[in-house]
Amino acid sequence: MPPAVEPVLQPDSQSSELILAVATPVEHVQTAQLNVEEWKGSLTTEQYLHREAALHSTDLTRNGGITCWILTSESLPTNADGTRPIFASCESILYHADVVRNGILEQVRAHGIGTVYTRAEYRGKGYAGRMMADLGPKLETWQQVPDVKNAFSVLFSDIGPSYYARFGWKVFPSNHIHLPPLDENSYGISRMKLPAVEDLSASDLPGIPAVDYLQHELRKKSRADPDTVYLAIRPTIEHFAWHHAREEFICSSLERRAPTIKGALHRATGIVLVWNRVFAESQKDWQLQILQTVIPPDAQNLAEANQAMAALLLRAQFEAHQSGMLAGVQVWDPPNLVMSSVSEILQGPVNLIERHKESICCLRWSGEHDDKLMWISKQKYTWC
Repeated sequence: MPPAVEPVLQPDSQSSELILAVATPVEHVQTAQLNVEEWKGSLTTEQYLHREAALHSTDLTRNGGITCWILTSESLPTNADGTRPIFASCESILYHADVVRNGILEQVRAHGIGTVYTRAEYRGKGYAGRMMADLGPKLETWQQVPDVKNAFSVLFSDIGPSYYARFGWKVFPSNHIHLPPLDENSYGISRMKLPAVEDLSASDLPGIPAVDYLQHELRKKSRADPDTVYLAIRPTIEHFAWHHAREEFICSSLERRAPTIKGALHRATGIVLVWNRVFAESQKDWQLQILQTVIPPDAQNLAEANQAMAALLLRAQFEAHQSGMLAGVQVWDPPNLVMSSVSEILQGPVNLIERHKESICCLRWSGEHDDKLMWISKQKYTWC
């Protein structure tokens, strides 16, 4: 890990000598070495560095899909290994998204931002703020291709709603529901009055038309409200696979069998839940998270849709129990069908939890006006 710059040599955060730059491969590794204690969880340092390397080689991130950014200096000398000082760092991942105006869908590019970090020696000096102030405009054209706009960037704040808003990332409603794990006996009793569902493996997921269904929903909402711009990150197989690579790597590191069940399907309605397992530092916080609820357009009006979704959610609760996910199941931005089905399962009101401190959905729009934006499907597959 490179040494910190001596305090007397540290530049002012507004200095013209500071620049936002793309990290070299060695500098990218150094950013992970710097932030390891913040995000390694139950992994060792070596395991964390290997996990990050593995995540950089998925279909979502390989071949330039991920960019590591550093705030560095043009005037300070380089380190002994030739690397530059790193005053702050983050990563951006190239996303594909859709924007709909007046019922007309436009395919666009977007970026997801994560691992925003400043080492302890540089905190309180405004370096992260300078980096974010420079990054927002930079991403408006970064990796842009002809005739395709870079429409927006997103991040998920763990430091409250105000900080990133200063740099243009507007806070959007961030909510989820929680369901407890369900043991075998309870699941066996509850499932008897519900339709059968099928488990899904990773090889089943490419056949699910999640993108088509979401685009249909965007167009429908836009036609009903033409004055609002509707947008969504496409729920592609690459997003699912990136999350599954995280869980599989950690399972291997913990010497647990790799999970093969990645979701469940109710065949008659076509409704699907795609999930993954999140292994926090403490097992009491291990959780099965729904990456996306996939609901065909015509399924909403089917008489059996409520029971189908209830059966899928119960299956997720049982999977949480079988996988040792003591914190149960979490569903981000739950659709109406999920809410009504959960109410049926619980036989009472559902507690919709608003997030105000962590995983707050924030979006920076690249256009001139952002007062009539509606971000659809802020589900866990969008997180990075």
